[in-house]
Amino acid sequence: MATLENRTAFVIGASRGIGAETARAFAREGAAVVLISRDAEALDALALAITAQGGRAVACPADVTDEASLAAAFETGLDRFGGIDIAFNNSGVASRAYRLHETPVAEFDRLMSVNLRGMFLAMKLELAAMLQNGGVIVNNASISGLSAVPNISAYNASKHGVVGLTRSAAGEYARKGIRVNAVAPGAIMTDMLSTGIASTAEGLAWIGANVPIGRIGNAADVANTVVWLASDAAGYLTGVVLPVDGGYLVSRGGRQAAGASKAGKGS
Repeated sequence: MATLENRTAFVIGASRGIGAETARAFAREGAAVVLISRDAEALDALALAITAQGGRAVACPADVTDEASLAAAFETGLDRFGGIDIAFNNSGVASRAYRLHETPVAEFDRLMSVNLRGMFLAMKLELAAMLQNGGVIVNNASISGLSAVPNISAYNASKHGVVGLTRSAAGEYARKGIRVNAVAPGAIMTDMLSTGIASTAEGLAWIGANVPIGRIGNAADVANTVVWLASDAAGYLTGVVLPVDGGYLVSRGGRQAAGASKAGKGS
């Protein structure tokens, strides 16, 4: 029996990359999948692909920054499959590189609107729908939610906010049978990464030097982790922010500790 048989999973930010791969993984494990994103054409194609493989899926286009639009999409999904057991909140936009004092207010607002406010709006709907029967929420916090990547301070702040929402909700709703966790992907080969640091030989070399596993991750690495967190196998976990980063944070911490040690010896 599939691990998520007879369950319904909502994937917000499902049109491509990590979201689309996670939707496919949920379907393979037996869940009916509600696909939410702004890109209606991509959602329709994904829903067709899932149903062609014997799965169940419905496309529900919505703008995560628009409360009414998102609520309407949720209502469609709830009506179609009768409830919600799992939610994966994956909507997000990338940041342009700015030092903090040079960051335009419009850029800060754009990142907060999608990455944090959109997450907040989705979680409000999910938690309300899960109050009676419980459920599982997994948020995409990014490695930037656990670190301070240079020159993207506004993006870092938006993802630290996601970590805060995750941990707050985990404590508030545990006794209601709702688990809330997050994944923190590192360098994952998606459209967002391939048009950024991984688009050059130098960027690829940097990733190789900073990821102990020695490779860029792929969407399946994250999707498999999300499916596990959503399953009964992770039933005792809540409030966890799980890095999916090939050891980047460990390596980064080790380099920082080594630098501090050298500085201490020189003082």
